This record gives sequence, structure tokens and C-alpha cells, in this order.
Amino acid sequence: MFFKKVDPTSEPLLRVIFFLSIPMILEMVAQNVFNFVDMYFVSRISDSAIGALVSSSITVMVVFSFSVGVSTASGIFISTYWGGKKYTRAFYLYSNGFFFSFLLGVFFSVVFGIFLTNIVDLVGLRGQTAFFAKEYLGIILFGFPVSFLFSFNNSTLRSISLPSFALKIMVLSNILNIIFDPLFIFYFGMGIKGAALSTVLSVFIGIFIQTRMLVGNGFYIKIALKYKIIKKIVQKGVYSTLHLLYRITSMLVLIRIVGMIAQNAISSYSVIIRIYQVLLFIVFGLANTAFVIAGQNYGAKNFDRVKKGVFSVLVVGFVVIGLLDMTLYIFKDNVIGIFVNELDVASLAKRVLFFYFISYPFVALATISARSSMALHDTKRPSLINLVNLWFFMIPLAYFLSRKMGLDGVWIAIAISNFTNFLANFVLFNFNLKRVYYEINS
Repeated sequence: MFFKKVDPTSEPLLRVIFFLSIPMILEMVAQNVFNFVDMYFVSRISDSAIGALVSSSITVMVVFSFSVGVSTASGIFISTYWGGKKYTRAFYLYSNGFFFSFLLGVFFSVVFGIFLTNIVDLVGLRGQTAFFAKEYLGIILFGFPVSFLFSFNNSTLRSISLPSFALKIMVLSNILNIIFDPLFIFYFGMGIKGAALSTVLSVFIGIFIQTRMLVGNGFYIKIALKYKIIKKIVQKGVYSTLHLLYRITSMLVLIRIVGMIAQNAISSYSVIIRIYQVLLFIVFGLANTAFVIAGQNYGAKNFDRVKKGVFSVLVVGFVVIGLLDMTLYIFKDNVIGIFVNELDVASLAKRVLFFYFISYPFVALATISARSSMALHDTKRPSLINLVNLWFFMIPLAYFLSRKMGLDGVWIAIAISNFTNFLANFVLFNFNLKRVYYEINS
């Protein structure tokens, strides 16, 4: 029942939100399952192997932020063209974006291949862990073009209101990964290299099916690049990439600040982040729903539906995340007990959870607002808001308050920054609404 195709430019908004958001949320869950499958089988090799996998994944995440930038930028234009029924433009942009994503992936493969040892040293890995990391990255780097295209195709499917098909491909890739992992790791004796090969092969098969589906909907791939098209993608995509990089790097600094106060607090903080990942899947699903609704209706010049659509998603997001957030807090002892056995770590985790509880609904509102602004072709300002809020407000505030209040100072800084991030992005979205209104009615 969750796999019906809807038209965001004409059908009832609640129906559109439901049939777009559910597949997108489940797709996020499926992506996380993919990572857990690798972790499960690699953990059977050795503790050093799982350490290498996790550390390597952080490095790969930085690379994939560039893929996210290209995918987001292309999705902005494709959703706008699709909503405006300018299908020829959408097909042409897809062709350019597809080839550009592939070349960008090849570029990072070459860079990683040349500087592999330096990258492992930079992360700080030593001994057996460094050996496993080199083995894993030595294979996974060949999959960068594949992973870039997979992300690009998924973004395209979501932008043309086919998130259910993106979900199906993600589930298929999960099934293939579950089969390939033990086959390559243990049966063929490839160890951690087998996990990397399993990931690349599973995603490659997914790309083949994705592309066939898109070609069946009129899209095509031509091995040629148009400078003006690539320039448009890069101009929008660079800020989407920075948007993600600011958050990744700020989290690493926060962990360092927490660790300076108490090492066991890092475990507590990590546990709460893991627990709230469940809500984060829903937040991203709703934010991507708002992205598609805003983008397609912007292309169709339906200003009222842009406004009503995004505000409807904001209300749904606040209510759903608020209720789930409250449920987590009420049952915090049971939930934290699943992940933590030590009493001091559990006590600290409950304290962290309190500050997440009072501020997390605003994370949902901020994310939905930011993605909606991006759909209206404004990626620069949300990225700047992220930079200022995280690096010039939250981190200095966390450091200052931690000197006065200890760990509570860090948690207070996170809670305040979640609220200020919402305020800034909500004001920005309303600014973009006014810009779009005058643009459409001029």
C-alpha cells in the first residue's frame, strides 16, 4: 500500500506526504541495515577488522559528501523540470549529471589509490587495524564511481515521485549484501576485502536496475558534458556538500570536547546519537518529501501548493517527531538499557537524552525548512546557516559552558543550537517563499 505513485502538483497534500514519506523513511532504514550487515560479518574476523571498517567508513563518508552535493543539486533541477512538465530538460540534465557523477567518482578513486597510505595514517590507524583499513579501502575505492551513481539515481527517482522504487532497489541491494558478505569473506577467504567487494557488487547490480527503470521513463545517458549544465550542478552542489561536511566535522570536535571532560561520556553521547538515529530516518524522509513537493510545485508555478505543502510537512513532522521523542523519554530506562550495562554510563546517557528530548522536534523543523529552501534553488544560505550555527555558535558555546558547567554545558549548547538552527532556517524558508511568490507573479 506504500508503493503508489502520486503527483505532488495536484493530489491531496496529506495523501502525497504519506505516499512519499513512508518509502523515503524505509529507504533510510534500509541504508542503515546495509551498514550493520557489513559490521556484523566483519566483526567475526577480529576486533581490529571492525575498528578498521568503522574508521574507514568515516573517511568514505567525507568522500560521499561530494556525491550528496551532486545528487542534491541534480534533484533540485530535475524535480523543478518534472513539476513544470519540462521533461526534455530533465532528461538532458540527468544525462549530464550521470556522466559527471561517474567522472567525480573516478577522480576520488584515483586520489585514494595514490594517497591510500597517507589517508590511513592521517586517520591515526596503526598496526593490524591499519593493515585491515588498507585492505578494505583498497577495494572500496574502486566502487566510488558505482556508489556515486547509485546515490545520483536514487535522488532522481525521488525527484520524479518514485521513492518506492528507490526503496525496492535498496532492499534488493541489502539482500544481495547479506548473501555476498559471508560468501566472499569466509567461503572465498577474502576477509575484510570480501566485505568491500560485496558492497561494490551489490550496489552495482542496483545501479543496473535503477538505470533500466529511469530509461523506461524517458531518461537517457549520453557520454558528453555540457559546460553550462555542469556549472549549474556544481554551483548548487558545492553548498550541499559543505552543509554535510560542517555537521560531520563539528560532531568530531564535540566528541573531543566531551572526551576532555570524561571518557565514559563519549560512550553515553554515542548511545544517544544511535538511539535518535531512528528518529533521524523519519526526519530525513519527511525533509525529502518536502523537497519533492516544493521542487515540483515550484516548477509548476503552484505557489500556494509550495507554501501549503511545506507547512503541512512541518506540522506532520513536529507532531510525529514530538510524539516519538516523548515516547523515548518516558521509556528512557528501558531504551538505554538495551545499549548500556554500566550504571555511570547509563546515568550520563539519561542526562544527554533529556536535552535531546527538549530540542529534537526543532531538529526536524530545521531539516525540513532547510531542504525546502534547497528545493527552491537556494543551497548557499542553508549551508551558511549550518556553518555559523555549528562552528561559530554551538562549538564555542559548548566549550565555554563546559568550562563553567561541565558536561551539562555541552548538552545545553547542543539543545540551544538545535533551536537557533530551526529559527534561522524557518526565517530563511519564508524569505525564499516571498522570493518565489514575486518570481512566479512577476
